[in-house]
Amino acid sequence: MINDYVNAELMGAKKFHGHLGPYLVIGMRMGHLISSVLGDKPFSYRIHASVGWNPPPSCVIDGLQLTTPCTVGNSMIRVEELGDIEAWAKMDAREVKLRLIPQVRKRIDEETTKENEETFAGEIWEAGIEELFELHMSSS
Repeated sequence: MINDYVNAELMGAKKFHGHLGPYLVIGMRMGHLISSVLGDKPFSYRIHASVGWNPPPSCVIDGLQLTTPCTVGNSMIRVEELGDIEAWAKMDAREVKLRLIPQVRKRIDEETTKENEETFAGEIWEAGIEELFELHMSSS
């Protein structure tokens, strides 16, 4: 169940981005996990996002900007187009890499409509990390 705090966060994201779709929430989920591991100090790490610049996958970028200290404007998000939807960041010896599970991407791409995008985004918000991403973390 989405509580008032989460609802406020999602509605703030919707206002910033223009709509509340699955890829925005994918970026938010990625960003929250990256920030939980690497922190929220500006300029302490850079995120590499393999999402490209074309919507809807590029919506991940706004989700990352909303949930980390990294933005395109401060040059701490580097956008690449490598095929998969991934984000990774490294600070000192700690590294976090998230790759959207291909079946999740397929479902988003095939099933999202204007009518169901907010409901679908809510499902993604509430899903477990392991249901959405292949996660690799290291501290070597």
